[in-house]
Amino acid sequence: MKIWRHLCYYLAVPRIWLQLTLHNTWGILSVLDLIWLRPVPGGLIHENHPFCTGIDPATGEKIWNANVIFRSQRREPWTGSLAPDCDEEIINKVGNHLRKQVLMAAASPEHPTGHAAPMPPGILYIHGGVHYNGAWLLFNDFKEAIEHFSDPKFAAEFRRFVKEQKREPVTLFRDRDYDRSEFARFVCFMRSTFAWFSNCNGPKKFVLWGNPSPYPAVNTITGNWIKDCRALKTAEGRMAVARPPIPAGRYFQNGPYQGERSTTRWPEDLLALLTQKRIALRGAKENLYFVDKRKIKKGFRFGPAPIPNAIQRLGKWFKQT
Repeated sequence: MKIWRHLCYYLAVPRIWLQLTLHNTWGILSVLDLIWLRPVPGGLIHENHPFCTGIDPATGEKIWNANVIFRSQRREPWTGSLAPDCDEEIINKVGNHLRKQVLMAAASPEHPTGHAAPMPPGILYIHGGVHYNGAWLLFNDFKEAIEHFSDPKFAAEFRRFVKEQKREPVTLFRDRDYDRSEFARFVCFMRSTFAWFSNCNGPKKFVLWGNPSPYPAVNTITGNWIKDCRALKTAEGRMAVARPPIPAGRYFQNGPYQGERSTTRWPEDLLALLTQKRIALRGAKENLYFVDKRKIKKGFRFGPAPIPNAIQRLGKWFKQT
């Protein structure tokens, strides 16, 4: 039986990588549509919008802890200067970090079209659907997460959640004293288990395509953010885009979960290595895909003026030639 499971894993990896590539290509094209082809302007939502406050209008409370769908048993005691906050505070800190990203694109009396920011408004808006409408899973460390995600029951429940709720899941880790290479291998384990691109963010120097985050966080990009961002283009959509909390006790109720491994395998390690080399070849552009990091470091900011669309840029090019 164990040999059969290993064989199924190796046979499935090429298919999953192909599906992931196709799905991620659609996501990349959708981002390019939001920031270059038909760029969305800043100021589409006001600073008091739920995407900007993180507050559930029905309760007046922050929504993030109401959207936790799984948390492991907290390891005690923690030692050292990097001992984590309580679970609720970990989730609040990451949710608040994402909330502030959206806030930069929001309208306020002083900035009706949003603040000038290192990222274009279209990318900043994406964080709204992730932090407000998304779900949270919390583990101690990467090994514990692999033990769960390698359990077929747990992986099936993860897929069921995405299929039924059509939301973006975020996997958080209590341990901030992590090894960056191990983090890269873990996220490639996720990319070899699910046909969705996963990105690794954290408090240390960037890992692969990752960005800063108060705690290690893996965003598994299911593509449901696309619907949320497009909804912001209309007044009706902006009113309805913030969803109520996920019903409690609906997911991950058939534990305990225990997969057959707690470490990555060579295809996942190889994917991590190749991705690291690909980013290294980009030189000063480093790991930012949609914007030029060299310009950002020199002080370039998007906004508050709207980004010209493709036709406007083409017309400007013809005038200059």
